[in-house]
Amino acid sequence: MSKGFRYTFLAALSWAISIVIARFILRAGENAFNVAFWTTLLASPYWAYVLIDKSKELKSLTKKDCLILLGMGLVSTIGVNITEAFALKYSLAINYSFLIRTVILFTIIFAYLFLGEKLTLKKIILAILILIGAYLLTTRGKIISFTLGDIFTLTEAALIAFGNNILGKMATNRMSTNLSASGGFLIGVIPLAFIALINNAIAVPKSFFLIILLTFVYIVLTNLRFKAYKNATASYVTMVFSFTPVFVSLIAIPFLNETMTLIQILGGILIVLAGISVEKLKI
Repeated sequence: MSKGFRYTFLAALSWAISIVIARFILRAGENAFNVAFWTTLLASPYWAYVLIDKSKELKSLTKKDCLILLGMGLVSTIGVNITEAFALKYSLAINYSFLIRTVILFTIIFAYLFLGEKLTLKKIILAILILIGAYLLTTRGKIISFTLGDIFTLTEAALIAFGNNILGKMATNRMSTNLSASGGFLIGVIPLAFIALINNAIAVPKSFFLIILLTFVYIVLTNLRFKAYKNATASYVTMVFSFTPVFVSLIAIPFLNETMTLIQILGGILIVLAGISVEKLKI
């Protein structure tokens, strides 16, 4: 089992845990922008400490390094948050759950164009299998009708692919994981706070303990994600990250009283087999 697989697998599990915690918070009536604001605010001191610890490396960054961090911070906060708001408003939930997984295809294409990663038949086949599995898992095999709002979901998937995966991989190719993670995060703090402010979403959260717990999980997730970028290709990371919806479904059964149908289980099996194949075939 490679380092890349271990870090990505644990990152996918951390992401799944964060999704379940976020569902608890949102079901309690919390505003999504307020959750984003508080988790960002609470995590900022940690990432500021990490950045200060890397002050010597920070001073040696080139103009291109700074642009990569700037792009990563802005695209991952402004671009993703804005498109997500419109996607969730105008798209059906079932459409959103599936179409957001097209981040795999966008990442593979962008990685080919910007990182020079090979576009092989094995990679394409495994990506298709993962998407089929995601379709069965998120839609329960139902036929979905596309709406105008789905354009926002696809745009968000493309922005996640470029802002998180491609720029994240570029950053870790040129600097340490700690500097990549802290720099990208802190650049996005002010824009995210501004978005929450203009949406009148800033208030004292009702479930403060869960907000703190979610913040901690986000920090762990970010650290693991950037370590994954350091040890694997962008395509590899996004494909193994597809374990996330499987983990979410499994965790949601005991904690959120959700159930899985036979066709969802089949979709989950397809994702797991394809994800393992990504590691075995060294995609």
